[in-house]
Amino acid sequence: MKLNWLVGALGAAIAVSALAEDTGIAFPDGYRNWFHHRSTVNMTGHQPEGNVGLQHVYANPAALEGLRTGKFADGATFVVDRFKYEDAGNNSLAQGSRKVIAVMVRNSARYPETGGWGFEAFKGGDPSQRVVKDGGKACFACHVPHADNHYLFSKNDKP
Repeated sequence: MKLNWLVGALGAAIAVSALAEDTGIAFPDGYRNWFHHRSTVNMTGHQPEGNVGLQHVYANPAALEGLRTGKFADGATFVVDRFKYEDAGNNSLAQGSRKVIAVMVRNSARYPETGGWGFEAFKGGDPSQRVVKDGGKACFACHVPHADNHYLFSKNDKP
């Protein structure tokens, strides 16, 4: 009985590990110490609807250099820290609970099918709760219209 349980647990661990390795993108520890690129509010009606909320965008040093030069080297990483927003009264919004931490990593050799960018997201900011299941194809679909800007949503706002 113990052996069956052990084999089952090992199989589950391998399956979870395989899912976790799908994108090859690690949780971005320390990202809040990176350059804060911008904050935006996506209001109800924004598409995709799951992206509604208050979001803060961070850029690691390689991504910051890319924002300055327009050339993004492998290793450039952006993090979108997205929260629900709440009515704070007096025509104001306040940051609510965390929805997701989304990560976009430049690696032109590893991610040729998604414009040289890899995508991952962590539900609620929990490193064990990976969201991306399709190698980032659904994420990339929203970035395709921005191909002329390295698949980034931000334009002409060099730091």
